[in-house]
Amino acid sequence: MGAGPVYPPRLKIKITLVLLLALLAALGWTFVKRPLSVPKAMGPVLPPAASIDGVSFSVLRGAEMKSQEGFSVRGGSLAKPFISGLVAFVIEHPRGRLLIDAGVARDVKEHLKTTPFLMRAVASLSVKQPTIDALAARGLGPGDLRGIVLTHSHWDHVSGLADLREVPVWITPSELAHARSSDGGGKLYRQLEAQGAFQLHELTFDDGAYGPFAESRDFFEDGSVVVVPMPGHTPGSVGVFVNLPAGKRFLIIGDTSWTKEGVEWPAEKPWLARRTVDHDAATVREQLVLLHQIQRANPDLVIVPAHDARVHQTLSQF
Repeated sequence: MGAGPVYPPRLKIKITLVLLLALLAALGWTFVKRPLSVPKAMGPVLPPAASIDGVSFSVLRGAEMKSQEGFSVRGGSLAKPFISGLVAFVIEHPRGRLLIDAGVARDVKEHLKTTPFLMRAVASLSVKQPTIDALAARGLGPGDLRGIVLTHSHWDHVSGLADLREVPVWITPSELAHARSSDGGGKLYRQLEAQGAFQLHELTFDDGAYGPFAESRDFFEDGSVVVVPMPGHTPGSVGVFVNLPAGKRFLIIGDTSWTKEGVEWPAEKPWLARRTVDHDAATVREQLVLLHQIQRANPDLVIVPAHDARVHQTLSQF
């Protein structure tokens, strides 16, 4: 067989530059706003919100990571700062105090080292108040918690478990398997579990349909806190509806979207972010379209991404 074509050095340089520019253009295209296609149908109406006296909802803001909006949602500005909140959501209920996600631990800066280099390169961490210290400031300790429901097992949702080992933790079986797998994004979870067992409880869905969700878990069995499967970001990700006595209703969506625009437009994360953190990008897109439709049909519903500090600022503060 004959040898391939031999190019002069200057031509090689030109070809290399053209290829590099093409790659940069292709990468740049992944940051361009491109809303997902949404059916014209209005979308599903949710069942009436339960009204249980003594239920309240607040956010415990543990830390913040600063980056650019364009790294968090496709179509966001690469010149506009974006603050990603690392939080736990606190539900006060007559039958106990529940956390949705664990917030951050006192060792959160060490925990950050378990994340991909790209995440550490584009964002800076500032700690506000670890979960255990925020509880102590209110005269509370781990024994005052009924439990922790994990939306999923990534580092910024499980970090606080390091200081809360005696608190029962609810996690779906598929998410636990994902967290324990070296193929998943559960490096920190595996490290923490290796240091001592957690009080794990299976989060299963035994309570039938809830609006468009085919199955659900009514956590307190009164309709105030309803957990629904929301896979895509991870195999066992969940969403959590919180219904307050005055008729106010929230839906915590974990990392299905990092921003409110991800639901409003709707739009997925940029390609680099999807490749880094999303387990099944196609399923995430389906969830975003569904959430957009739910929001459109239920305008009083407040959808709460786990990391959008702008939304967190509108909530009651713990």
